Amino acid sequence: MSETAPEERIDGRRQRTQVTRANIVNAAIVLQNEGNMRPSMQQIAERAGVSLRTAFQHFPEKGQLRQAILDELTLQHRVDPPPAEIAMHSALDARMKRFLEIRTKQLEAMTPHRRAANSMIATSKPLQEHRVKVRQRFRNVAETWFAAELDALADASRKKWLIAIATLVDWEMWQSLRTYPARSINESRDLLALLLAAALTQMEDEAKGRSKR
Repeated sequence: MSETAPEERIDGRRQRTQVTRANIVNAAIVLQNEGNMRPSMQQIAERAGVSLRTAFQHFPEKGQLRQAILDELTLQHRVDPPPAEIAMHSALDARMKRFLEIRTKQLEAMTPHRRAANSMIATSKPLQEHRVKVRQRFRNVAETWFAAELDALADASRKKWLIAIATLVDWEMWQSLRTYPARSINESRDLLALLLAAALTQMEDEAKGRSKR
């Protein structure tokens, strides 16, 4: 019987380690999705199907697990650029509709995790830094999706409008639309579309005024 090569044993062990780590992270995400904003390591280990000792071996400090969760959620919530056929200004309505379909699904999916993070962010420097990075990343997304409209503006105005649009479709606005009073996802998306359309119309008016000077 042939023996397994040392390299194969190492690769197999590394793969099992990565799978176990991913299972722990995903278990924590699932628990938050179910409404458990701060699951204990024991609860996470049980959901992941590992011992508490194994969970702590992978994540000795709670902050390490929190960062791994944030990293995984960041990957899950990435947004691709708009398809070429709707990237031009003449296809704004179709582009805005597609953008809001993607964005509102993301906003709804991130709600339990954003609520969990918000309960800790005031005293957590890493969470504060991560929030800044996330907002910058999403400003880049908004810049890509609405480049045709933003590029018609003067530089100073462009920067302000980019921040305004990204803020408009951030989670805080979504939370405001969805709660107190409670509204359905479709109702909230329609209201968000109304607000975004108004902002883009004002941007266009400003761009037209600039072109006449």
